[in-house]
Amino acid sequence: MKEDRNNAPLATAQVQYSLMTYGVGKEMNDVCEDVNCRLISYSPLCLGLLTCKYDLDNLPKQGNPRRQLFRELLPGAQPLLSTLKAMSTELDKSPSQVAINWCLCKDTVPIPGARTLKQAEENLGAVGWRLSDDMVE
Repeated sequence: MKEDRNNAPLATAQVQYSLMTYGVGKEMNDVCEDVNCRLISYSPLCLGLLTCKYDLDNLPKQGNPRRQLFRELLPGAQPLLSTLKAMSTELDKSPSQVAINWCLCKDTVPIPGARTLKQAEENLGAVGWRLSDDMVE
């Protein structure tokens, strides 16, 4: 029997989705909701920017392509990063955990990268709790 490929269900969609890319991601999340598929949040930490460990005086190492990107993004991201730091302090969580949990609260499946065991363990601290509705908005 020949399979009808025109009617294959869409189960997931993977897009860059984070506090930094929320505008575009929101549209995609709405579309996914309409067609009953899950949104996978690629780069929920925005390539590490939302870890709050970088600033204009502490950029990724020379030769790292994120160095120039962060140099361009950091000035405009300061209000968001300040809010993220304040929320993480209030919740006794890391900025990474808050950013990942925000994606979870937006009903997405975040897939944060981790280069070390320590980063993976920190990422796991984003589950088992929820941001308040006010914090999510």
